[in-house]
Amino acid sequence: MNSVSFLLAAIGFVIVSVFVFMNYPLAWRKDKLFVTILALWHLLGTSCLICVFVFFRSIPLENVRYEICRIATFFNVSTMLLGLLFLIRLIYSRAWHFLLRRTGRKAVARKPWIADRRNQTVFFILLSFAICIAGYFNVDILHLHRYDVNVTAKSADSELRICLIADIHAGSGTWEYTYDDMAKQIDACDADVLLIGGDLCDETTAERDLKNFISVLKEIKQPRYGIYYIYGNHDDLVENWAADVRPLFGELGVRILTDEMVILGEDIQLIGRLDPSLGAEKIADLFKRLNPDPNKPILVLTHRPKHLRELASLGCDLVMAGHTHGFNIPQFLGVSPINDMISGIRHYGDMTAVTTSGTGAWGFHYKWPAESEVVCITVHFCSQEVEKQ
Repeated sequence: MNSVSFLLAAIGFVIVSVFVFMNYPLAWRKDKLFVTILALWHLLGTSCLICVFVFFRSIPLENVRYEICRIATFFNVSTMLLGLLFLIRLIYSRAWHFLLRRTGRKAVARKPWIADRRNQTVFFILLSFAICIAGYFNVDILHLHRYDVNVTAKSADSELRICLIADIHAGSGTWEYTYDDMAKQIDACDADVLLIGGDLCDETTAERDLKNFISVLKEIKQPRYGIYYIYGNHDDLVENWAADVRPLFGELGVRILTDEMVILGEDIQLIGRLDPSLGAEKIADLFKRLNPDPNKPILVLTHRPKHLRELASLGCDLVMAGHTHGFNIPQFLGVSPINDMISGIRHYGDMTAVTTSGTGAWGFHYKWPAESEVVCITVHFCSQEVEKQ
């Protein structure tokens, strides 16, 4: 996260925090004990947030890192959830009173204990922390999701098994003990090729975090068509931790694709997109330069699920993406409007798009109700032998 984004995020969080405070019952806001406890909670939470995004990489003890991340996660997510719940209550209240004024009716509370704002606030607080707890444990449960995709383009291969992972966010998003499950799920795919859709790194990633992930690549059965990686928006090429990826990948033969095309097997064309934040070419210009054969399968690995209709119009058969982390509450407010899809599988004419919710989370150790996943895609081609018959 650059300094401008960090400042905007901080301003937004302060606004949400003030909004939440102003929606607590007036009697609570006048109570010195409540205000003191709340101030201490915000002081602790804010300190941990700063540690996560500024100092996390340099903290030497893993247990200390985990505790800081836990506190920052519960503080941030609970505050955002409370803000969302209070906003829903405010909108509902304003709409209800507007309708009463228009109809000339008087408000009658049939169940005063439900209408009591103190009871509502207690319920909102309990609900927020319950969701935090669910998301905190849910992010570490790695699921294996399988998809079958039919492609009409001819290929010498009858099928191609792809293992797709993305958004590891080694550091605060994925902790050390998660990598064992990741290796098992990748091996369970028995894939011909492993594709990593970006955001292995972020501002919390230390060198030991990268080595934890590299140990996964050393442990798994090596796919026959190799391993390919593309940079995500958090894989900042200017920063040292992204530069550290290249030599580590080089040792294992992992190829990084930056607006490049490679051939898998005899004729399967794989295009790896550079993220727009890192200066990617426009899609039309990229396809004009690479000039893929429209009669052969065209697969695209891109970090963000955007411009999918344009990719379909250019003759792509399968597009694979990540970035969104799936449908998460409350983060979905910033995901849905700016991407073509959130997660899962969708068809755009003859093209299929698969977007993974990722194996980890950014910044906060939380994911709910989305699931952390490893995706196994079996692509069925129209084989040349069948075509001849």
